[in-house]
Amino acid sequence: MVKNITFHNCDHILSKVFLALDGELSSEEEASFLAEINQCGDCLEKYQIEKSFKDFLSKKVRKECCFETLAQNIKNKLYGNSSS
Repeated sequence: MVKNITFHNCDHILSKVFLALDGELSSEEEASFLAEINQCGDCLEKYQIEKSFKDFLSKKVRKECCFETLAQNIKNKLYGNSSS
């Protein structure tokens, strides 16, 4: 009987970390990624560090809207409209 042996490739898994964190994997790819990453303590640790860092940044960075006049002035300078 031949056993189905799969080899874990850390480089291959780690190349998908940012895709997973950014939600760019399909549900099937994400399930496969999570199953594989849980097989390797080193990969899982690196994933958790990146996830913690991304979570930290998202809590610290605020999205603020600028004044409409500022946005219009920037557009005018970009497009050469001197009506400001």
